[in-house]
Amino acid sequence: MKNKKYIVKKITIFIFIAISFSQDTRYLDEVFENVIITEDVVYGNAPDLPFIFLFEWNTIDIDLDMDIYEPEGDTLTSRPVIIFIHAGTFFSGHNELDDVVSLSIASAKRGYVAVNINYRLGLNILSSYSGERAVYRGVQDGSAVVRYLKEFHEELKIDPDNIFIWGTSAGSIIGLHLSYTDDEDRPESTYGIGLDPDLGCMDCEGNEYIHNSRPNALVSCWGAIGNLEWIDNNDNAPAVLFHGTADPIVPFNWGFPFTIDIALPIVYGSNLIHDRLNEVGILNELYAEVGQLHEYWGTVNGNWVGGPNEYFYQIENDGFLFLYNQLDVFEQLYIENIYDWNLVGLPLEVEDASYTSLFPESIEETLYSFSGGYLSETNLNLGEGYWLRFPDSGNTEINGTPINDITISLNEGWNLISGTTNSMNISDVQDSNGIIIPGTIYRFTTEGYSNVETLEPGRGYWVRANSSGIITLEN
Repeated sequence: MKNKKYIVKKITIFIFIAISFSQDTRYLDEVFENVIITEDVVYGNAPDLPFIFLFEWNTIDIDLDMDIYEPEGDTLTSRPVIIFIHAGTFFSGHNELDDVVSLSIASAKRGYVAVNINYRLGLNILSSYSGERAVYRGVQDGSAVVRYLKEFHEELKIDPDNIFIWGTSAGSIIGLHLSYTDDEDRPESTYGIGLDPDLGCMDCEGNEYIHNSRPNALVSCWGAIGNLEWIDNNDNAPAVLFHGTADPIVPFNWGFPFTIDIALPIVYGSNLIHDRLNEVGILNELYAEVGQLHEYWGTVNGNWVGGPNEYFYQIENDGFLFLYNQLDVFEQLYIENIYDWNLVGLPLEVEDASYTSLFPESIEETLYSFSGGYLSETNLNLGEGYWLRFPDSGNTEINGTPINDITISLNEGWNLISGTTNSMNISDVQDSNGIIIPGTIYRFTTEGYSNVETLEPGRGYWVRANSSGIITLEN
């Protein structure tokens, strides 16, 4: 049963999404068939404890690694990222557990880049001091991977402004603390006792890249936080919380974690986190399943035991829907057209690129491309320009994913091209081989042809090349 304390604004958005997207939609539906996995990518290096330890000064530096899942055949160069963080009570687990692997594949098929991480383990379940330090090390590793992704976002073709975390159990505890705690919230234990080292600031371990390590949104599955007051008005990460009300491992309300271990510090579960987020005005949703236990989607410590069950697929869909609503990638443009013939282009990446869908008011069978001669077309391609005829002047609304850069192949002679989502001065066109003949970029209006200084989104342009080659438009 879902908790009813939702924000009305979000429910309205959900209804809009459900009605408006009858076709498969990137980031909501699996629009890619295959996934490419790059394993053991090192995102940092940090001191780690042995599996059995009595003191915390006996550490060995280890590489922190992750597996990267990408959609095969994807052409976007700025894709949102989901970081998956596994379960395991901070002393077991890895990034090949069943649930996080399944979610990583599912997210890549939806068009995300999925990053499935390993983080440092090491917990004495009989020590509150050890428990706090174990969580903090995990948070530092979460910070390190976010900072790594931002540092290398161009090489990885990801959007540094859309980095999300999806954690389960211990992984969710890491995500919650990374989202809502600051260095001023550090537990005293993290400064060390005796020979045990000071663990340093939250962003001081793993690597030296300097970036904001807060995720842009969080999916938390049966997680908790060490202090509700750590969530304050300075925080802003939206969160969706999933939790069974009868969870004996991580309390739904508050209590000792990991099966009533009174040696560990009290934590506060999803129900109280939800109330606190509402109190400070942070967007959130709570899905509370009455009577359900820990990992009720069909796993034990991340591996399937009777799962994946119906709860897994429901959480998967609800989680992706929540993240979709946090994405700032869809844009709405209005393209003006004149009466009769127009030069048009595709200014956004769209699900349906047919001219009848994009320009429903246009005259049928009047879309033409040019390649040494005119060719009748049905669909528009990014970077290409087209003739299209309209019975009247007007405006057309187009919704889709922004295009930040396009590489366009030109033939010797005249070509029809189009630009990106944003206006671009022709002096910014990258033409390394000098194939564009100066003064030969033209638009068409009611007054005929004229030279242009700016490429506008949704417009088509004539350009003349002295030889075949490529040019690049990049915002």
